[in-house]
Amino acid sequence: MKTSSLQIGEVFHRRIHPYQHFFRYQTFYLLLDLHRLSKLNNTFLFSLNRFNLLSFYFKHHGYRKENINPALWFRDKLKIKFKDKKKYNIYLYCTPAFFGYVFNPISIYLAYSKNNICYICYEVKNTHQEQHSYFFKITNKKKHFCKKQFYVSPFLKKKLLYEFYLNFIKNFELKINVYDKQQLVLKTGVNSKTIPFSTFAVIKYLIKNLFFAQKIMILIHYQAIKIYLKQKFFFMKPIKNNDTVSFHESSSRKFS
Repeated sequence: MKTSSLQIGEVFHRRIHPYQHFFRYQTFYLLLDLHRLSKLNNTFLFSLNRFNLLSFYFKHHGYRKENINPALWFRDKLKIKFKDKKKYNIYLYCTPAFFGYVFNPISIYLAYSKNNICYICYEVKNTHQEQHSYFFKITNKKKHFCKKQFYVSPFLKKKLLYEFYLNFIKNFELKINVYDKQQLVLKTGVNSKTIPFSTFAVIKYLIKNLFFAQKIMILIHYQAIKIYLKQKFFFMKPIKNNDTVSFHESSSRKFS
């Protein structure tokens, strides 16, 4: 069974078609055992559901309610869609709040049973604070696919296909390939190494990544300007108010 940890690494983004654009930057994530969060609440400089230099808030995930653990939201979705009432060990890979502020472009839920990942959920947010969650029931395949359901960038059209590759044995590796029909247009992902959760580790990596959540938002807009200068046009955001969810099963890639 995995335990909560710091995840220190980098995110990369490579546009391939119709133009070239690449960037990468350092990341600071947490891997949280959502059923054992109380053990972390006494860690110096880290708090659960209250302000600190580093915090994790229920209201930023799942139902986005202050008093509802995101694990409950995850289990509710499994019961409703997959009729699955088993008790899984549920983990969340996400960016913590820095001085109360956070922006998570993607957070990842992992449901384990006997050291096997049975379900994955990619909880995606855009800069308008809208949210869509892609649920996958996992077979023995490391790759899984789905159609793009959610507006994440003014520079990506709606009808695209996501190909996810997740490898998490010791360290964490997520790769996402984005296709326009059979044309690969974007490769992105995150890689991180596992650091045991401790007061010393929190202090060390907090100093190295001070205001990391704030930097994410600055970098997003900085890269958007550079991409616009290359692409010269953008796609308007459709009206969307409510959080949405889609359900998928691991399957062969299908282009439309």
